[in-house]
Amino acid sequence: MTEPLLELKDLKTTFSTESGPVTVVSGVSFKVMPGETLGVVGESGCGKSVTSESIMRLLDEKTTRYGGEIRYKKRNLLALSDEEMRDIRGNEISMIFQDPMTSLNPVYTIGDQIAESIVIHQKLGKREAMEKAVEMLRLTGIPSPEKRIREYPHELSGGMRQRAMIAIALACKPSLLIADEPTTALDVTIQSQILELIQELKREINMSVILITHDLGVVAEVCTRVIVMYLGEIVEEATVADLFANPLHPYTKGLLKSVPSLEGDRSQKLYVIRGTVPPLTQVPSGCRFAPRCEYATDRCRESAPELTGSAHKVRCWNYESIVPEEVGRHAAT
Repeated sequence: MTEPLLELKDLKTTFSTESGPVTVVSGVSFKVMPGETLGVVGESGCGKSVTSESIMRLLDEKTTRYGGEIRYKKRNLLALSDEEMRDIRGNEISMIFQDPMTSLNPVYTIGDQIAESIVIHQKLGKREAMEKAVEMLRLTGIPSPEKRIREYPHELSGGMRQRAMIAIALACKPSLLIADEPTTALDVTIQSQILELIQELKREINMSVILITHDLGVVAEVCTRVIVMYLGEIVEEATVADLFANPLHPYTKGLLKSVPSLEGDRSQKLYVIRGTVPPLTQVPSGCRFAPRCEYATDRCRESAPELTGSAHKVRCWNYESIVPEEVGRHAAT
């Protein structure tokens, strides 16, 4: 049986704040297999980005406490020294961030920023690194790469900046790419091109991808498995086909019903999940979704369910009793 490339075991990420410790990621466990594209979805504030930053250990460790394990090729990343982690970060595990304009350094050229990781991790000279930077820009589809390496981030369009970020992330041909909302703020045409590019490069260098997004359409298009997060926990995990055909958790059902459709009665109001994600300082004592759930019972409000199942996992007391058509009837309310 193939070993997982990455495995999270009961990951907890806690921040120290003025009002006391706040656990942002609470007991998250999942695996990423070699060559797989795993989608992580949920509303803003559900812990998606903090989970990815925890994997990379990018958070300020003076104010952050980790629990559990993050095993990459059987090594626990949380037990590595800073120097050992620097050897992995950007070399074996890379990340594309949400906003390329704030992620790219405005005072360095695109070529210098791509070449930096090549010089550090592959021990190449500056000239060889710049030649590889040109090659990476060409690979990501940026025209006239010899010219672009001498330009600064503000001189590129949004789509080109995102391609430059991908070039930086893939310069060392990592085994795992974490893409955190890689198409945010890009127009629909550019979004499609960026997703297609990531998939092409994934196949070319045989890497795994964790795709963090709130867009279920993107998940359906490029992912093989999907994890749904809510308020720092995984509430459902399944293959993409199973999740879209048979969502089990009320939150997942709500997310799917919230997606606009070209079919059906267009005069009907779009389904909205009632309420908002509560602050992490006010986490409900029972099921975390209970205050917003139309099917919550006293048991839900009093006792927190575990994530159960094998191929299709769900964290819900009542998922077996919820009739799929009921969600559709609630859509008009």
